[in-house]
Amino acid sequence: MLPAMPWNIFKTRQSSTGSASPVFQNTVVEDRTRSQFDLLHAQQAGQAEPGDLPAAMGVIGRYQLRTVLGEGGLGTVYGAWDPLLSRRVAVKTLQLRWHQQPGALGAPDELILNEARAAARLSHPHIVTVYDAGSSDQGVYVAMEPLQGLDLRQMLRQGWRPTPMEAAGLVRRVAEALAYAHGKGVIHCDIKPANIFMVDKRQPKVLDFGIARVARRDGSTSVTPSAGSPHYLSPEQLRHTKVDRRCDVYSLGVVLYELLTGRQPYTGQSMEEISHAVLNSTQPQARMVDPAVPAGLSAIAARAMARSPEARYPSARHLAAALREWRSSDEAQGLSNPESKGGRMLPLLSLVLVAGLAAGAAWWWFNKGPGLHGLLGGAPVITQAMPASAPASAAAVPAPAPAEAASDAASAAGIVAGVAASEPASASAATVGASAP
Repeated sequence: MLPAMPWNIFKTRQSSTGSASPVFQNTVVEDRTRSQFDLLHAQQAGQAEPGDLPAAMGVIGRYQLRTVLGEGGLGTVYGAWDPLLSRRVAVKTLQLRWHQQPGALGAPDELILNEARAAARLSHPHIVTVYDAGSSDQGVYVAMEPLQGLDLRQMLRQGWRPTPMEAAGLVRRVAEALAYAHGKGVIHCDIKPANIFMVDKRQPKVLDFGIARVARRDGSTSVTPSAGSPHYLSPEQLRHTKVDRRCDVYSLGVVLYELLTGRQPYTGQSMEEISHAVLNSTQPQARMVDPAVPAGLSAIAARAMARSPEARYPSARHLAAALREWRSSDEAQGLSNPESKGGRMLPLLSLVLVAGLAAGAAWWWFNKGPGLHGLLGGAPVITQAMPASAPASAAAVPAPAPAEAASDAASAAGIVAGVAASEPASASAATVGASAP
């Protein structure tokens, strides 16, 4: 048996179908140790015994199902093995109930397949990679990359509260992913924390583009899914009217609001009550709920989740640009967190420390050390060698008087030497001064 891989703090484990957690809804998570999937690859190479492998639960398409990763209202997610390409995958089966307006064309399965194939064309670092899509006896399925981590909903339920800078950075990355998808003609229509998978706290991946609507040439669509949480659905989705890319802007604004305040903007005891609040209640302001929320970031969230599409940011790209601009603003840079202010505080503290040490050294020099008097030559005795032609009695020169301390040292020495040569009494005094202790 191969050794188990190191534990990942973001990794959620599921051991069997009976233990599948209901908290998984629209998430993809790898719930087995990597060694078990490596054993599948080893068997393909003839290096492992069949008994070492997890038992297959069945087959969907060409994929061998190995474990249940999660179950939710939109389907079931399986950990699976792709024998054709010898790689691990996550396979999601979709069972959706659709609200389809009269006159709309296309069976639900065909619509889902088209959307899944559209999602497979997306290649972005913050969008989960879709490998394949097809139909089987279990319904439509989507095969995608397996991920290790937790979705944003689970992280929030576990008590994680991002800083304003972290929230702005996370939502900006999701907005950039949505802008990319919108440019490819794909609208998500179900952005919420459960569909934002966190590989780590700075690396989100958007899930479930498989249920998104494929935009028409005019950028809009008239068929909307009834699946999804009413907390995050835009008013036009709840009314079952025409939607466009601005519905994703609204939903992402609600996510930003929740990250900033720790609560959802609209609540209720039932889906009807929540929907009524979304459509009719006064729009809450994040800064009114929590005064610690930066005013600029609160304004961005409020505009993104405006009830009228015309009052929102016109696109996810505009929302991303607003968040990027805020992160470089004075308000953001003034926040006390490691990403902004803390990085600039270290040089400032170092400068203050150096200045303090310099001031202390100066105080000691003038109060405990030689001070200015010693610096200017005011020592009690100065001894200077005399030229060979000078009298022996003038070899020792007394120190200059205090009044002479400000004179040039060389000039003072010459004056004393001259006086000593012409006056014996001075010479005698110089000798006494030299011998004095």
